[in-house]
Amino acid sequence: MRIEESFKIPLPIEKVWSFIADPERVASCLPSVVSFQMIDDRHSETVIKQKIGFISATFKIETEVLEKAPPFQMVLSNKGRTIAGAAGTMKSLDKITLNSVQENETEVRVTSDLTLGGPLAVLGAKLIEAKSKELFSDTSRRMKEQLGVLGS
Repeated sequence: MRIEESFKIPLPIEKVWSFIADPERVASCLPSVVSFQMIDDRHSETVIKQKIGFISATFKIETEVLEKAPPFQMVLSNKGRTIAGAAGTMKSLDKITLNSVQENETEVRVTSDLTLGGPLAVLGAKLIEAKSKELFSDTSRRMKEQLGVLGS
């Protein structure tokens, strides 16, 4: 399943990149994060508790930074499995692209190729896509809040 979202931040691209390139700051914006740990400069581990429809699951996700092209693009690989709740797996290839719209405005575009296994996969694309939009909206709001531009 392909998921594509974008939003704009009224800050220069370098400032937005500085935030995006810091995994701990990004993790602090993700809803439902139970824990986050940097393994090394390219690998991290995140535990996320999520509810989609009537199914709850806690995922342990391993992330690897595959590519960085500052300040324009980052590519991440995520692989996870549930450690509590509904059994399942997930993997995604995520591409984060920053575009300078104006001198003080940056568009953040995220494209994710997501694969789910287990009961979550059975829920169907519509429900998963709706949950994805909700999570992306929460994450982008929190990011703007931390960057001091919420409401802009």
